[in-house]
Amino acid sequence: MSGRLPSPAMPGPPAMNSAISWEGSIGIMAYQKKDPQDRIGHPHGAFQDIGPVTQGRSRRADIPAIPEASPNWHPQARSWFNSLKLSGQSDLFEASDWATAVCAAQAYDSFLRNHSPGVLAAFVRMSERLGATYIDRKKARIDLADPDRPDADEDAADNVVWGWQERLAAREPGD
Repeated sequence: MSGRLPSPAMPGPPAMNSAISWEGSIGIMAYQKKDPQDRIGHPHGAFQDIGPVTQGRSRRADIPAIPEASPNWHPQARSWFNSLKLSGQSDLFEASDWATAVCAAQAYDSFLRNHSPGVLAAFVRMSERLGATYIDRKKARIDLADPDRPDADEDAADNVVWGWQERLAAREPGD
């Protein structure tokens, strides 16, 4: 006879949404679903107001010139850097932000030439801090207004309402 104990048939794993005791040959294994507030990971209140904002005076008008992309950079790095100039969040950039953008473009150039994952990670962190993508701007609570574009449906609806108003105004009371 082997040294193994006979084991009763074990049921399958517990359901995910319930608190169940799972009895097996060795003992009882309890499973209980965690409260979402107790989970480790992304904080659930990431976009909540965390208090007052320190105010300072902008010196944006004193920036002598926005730096130009280096002709020595890889074409993709130059394109990324030039796209920052066209992006709406760059209206908020101070001199230190442009210096960070140059460092990020240099890191991106280095990554494109050497394919170093550490350099890519540094580039991603810097580009996130500059608000390079929609998600980065949402996390930083930067909202860019869309340019006013004529809305054909809204214009058509306005014309219909105005037409009805004219018809009703032309009608005399008691008709």
